[in-house]
Amino acid sequence: MPESGSDALPESRGRHPGLTATAMASATTIVTVLPVFLVGGLAIQLEDDLGMSAALLGAGVATFWAVSALLSTTGGRIAQRLGARNGMLLSVGGGLASLAGIGFATPQWPWLYAWLALGGVANALGHPPSNGLIVQQVGVRNRAFAFGLKQAAVPAATLIAGISVPVLALTIGWKWTFAIGALFAMLLVPVLLGVTPRRRQATATAGHGADKHPLPRELKRFLVLTAVAAALGSAQANALGAFTVISASAAGFDVATAGLLLGLGSAAGCLIRPLVGLAADRGFGGSMATVAGMLAIGCTGLLAIAWGNNVAFAIGCTLAFGFGWGWNGLIHYVVSHKSHPYTARATGIAQSGTYIGGTVGPLAFGLVLAQFGPTVAWTSAAVFAVLGAGFALLAHHQEKSIPHVG
Repeated sequence: MPESGSDALPESRGRHPGLTATAMASATTIVTVLPVFLVGGLAIQLEDDLGMSAALLGAGVATFWAVSALLSTTGGRIAQRLGARNGMLLSVGGGLASLAGIGFATPQWPWLYAWLALGGVANALGHPPSNGLIVQQVGVRNRAFAFGLKQAAVPAATLIAGISVPVLALTIGWKWTFAIGALFAMLLVPVLLGVTPRRRQATATAGHGADKHPLPRELKRFLVLTAVAAALGSAQANALGAFTVISASAAGFDVATAGLLLGLGSAAGCLIRPLVGLAADRGFGGSMATVAGMLAIGCTGLLAIAWGNNVAFAIGCTLAFGFGWGWNGLIHYVVSHKSHPYTARATGIAQSGTYIGGTVGPLAFGLVLAQFGPTVAWTSAAVFAVLGAGFALLAHHQEKSIPHVG
């Protein structure tokens, strides 16, 4: 990935700092979200061993995102001060502890909540320094593509969770599946130490002390609208990640196939996110209006899942994961483009919406699923997607009035 662009890039190790930065940001993101998506993918095994209902599972997933929401803005400030290297190491350490704790120290389901809460802390701390590293190391011409690749790590985590059902959970058990995830996190630590810039490079460095200055008023309004759109979009998306396997099993798929459906949808998300970013770098889309269109397409996928037909379920998963959850990287790009050199702080604000939606969505979905069944639950998720598209259009209107400050 070339690093050419208008921004002066700080000194980094290696000949391709943009590629390295994107790879490290992606790997960090996988570690920090893997605990919650493995819980969703291995839900049936967890229900059997820990005695968890759909409602309890939803509450556990909500715990992860609630902690992320509470600490998101704080995480942005911490990242602004620690710099990319130290912030990413801290978040990977938290993800490692969460995965190992679930695998080795979860005798009863309340312990799962504690380890998911720790994972939420790691997740809140992970995105701001990762985004800051991309802004530092990747040129403007390729930045949207880099953010798409980085955010493709989220469906990559769900892809790992889906594939782990037939490959690991049904063979060696769910505990060892989490242990393997912890091993990946452990191996990532020396890699981060070896390839990320050693000297402290907080995102504020490029902005000459931007962390000490208030955000511009127009930018604040844009970030609030973006956070609301992200909250509504994330509410349906995180319910999708948590309940696809359970719903597919209830629709008549066997457990292994249900896991593979989760993997299919996740693969679509892995493909769409960088492609959308690549298009944005070439002048196509690249705004909150594009986010609105993607949420609208995702809504049709959720309605197909609600229909209950097996073929429609598979198609709906692909659309809902690919488009209804494929806008995350684009939002990160738009926020960074409009807020640089305030990237880490702005990311914390926008991500707080994502985390709030991730908290409310799975919790509400689990309750609705338990009381009214899958058709009503998935239709309700589609309504959230439509509302998210509406707020994304409002954010786009505000976006047009903000000059690029970096």
